This record gives sequence, C-alpha cells and structure tokens, in this order.
Amino acid sequence: MSRLVDIAIVGAGAAGLTAGIAAAEVAAAADVRLRIVALDAVRRFGAKILAAGGGRCNITNEAIEPDAYHGPRNIIRNVLRGFDGRATVRWFESLGVPLKREPGGKVFPVSDSARSVLDALVSRCESLDVQIEPGLRVAAVKRQEPADPASDFLLHHKEGSLAARRVILCTGGRSWP
Repeated sequence: MSRLVDIAIVGAGAAGLTAGIAAAEVAAAADVRLRIVALDAVRRFGAKILAAGGGRCNITNEAIEPDAYHGPRNIIRNVLRGFDGRATVRWFESLGVPLKREPGGKVFPVSDSARSVLDALVSRCESLDVQIEPGLRVAAVKRQEPADPASDFLLHHKEGSLAARRVILCTGGRSWP
C-alpha cells in the first residue's frame, strides 16, 4: 500500500518549495491540516537557487515586464498583476531574507548569499510541516482509474510509490548557459 498525502509536489527547487509554503499557509489560514510532500530527484536540492545570480540569488527585478518571459503574454501579465516584484520582496522579507536593490534594478539578499534564500525556504517548509524528500526521482504520475476514493494520483519513484489527492509539478526548466 502506498503512503497517502494530500498534496505531492514534484520538484523541490524554488517553485516547489514556494508551492509547498503557499499551500500550507492557505490550509493553515483555513484551519485545515494537509500532508504535503515535495520530492526531488537529487539529494542536494536547490542547486539552481544556489547558482542563481552568481551565487548571490537574484530574487527579482524592480521592473518586471511580461515581455521578459516566454509564453502567452496575457497569462504572464495576469500572474505579474497578482504577484509583482514588490510582492516578491515583501514575501521574502517575511521569510526573514532582507533584500537590497542594486543599480539596474536587480534585487538580491542583503547577505549576498543564495544560501540564505534556500535556508529561509527550507526553514519555512519545516515550520509548516511541509516534508522535503530528496533523492526520489518521480518516474511517472498516473491518474487513478477508476478514481480511488482516497487519492486521485499515484506517483512512482525508485523507492516505490506515493498516493496523492493533488499533484503540483515544479520540475523546472533548462538553465541558461
């Protein structure tokens, strides 16, 4: 029998950790306790966070425009309207990561260390009981057919499988050279 969670997040990078935090915070505000787990293929997750901005982690930019992103402009514009650069700064500062703006508008942690960003994300996950399970490459995500009353999805990884009511895919993209 597979272990059952409410939300399984595939990927424990910046997006995966943030998704786990957001889901747990929404649940906590509604006085609901969810079992949330973020699985990552590598043992030392967060490598892209640690490498971003030359190891300093460029968090955002003071001026963010939809044209700076690949994808449908209307979707990107809606996302940025809901969570812009100022909201990003406030959110990271709420995690205990003070930020600074540099000439050109790039925003970095005052510490000039990407490690402070990764540590803050992991610490917030821990405080919200979001489990991070590194070294578990998800090989397949299958919708239960017919729908299992306990879970909608089954995730297969090298250690076995995980049943989940919901799945969030945060597997990232290709890094810039």
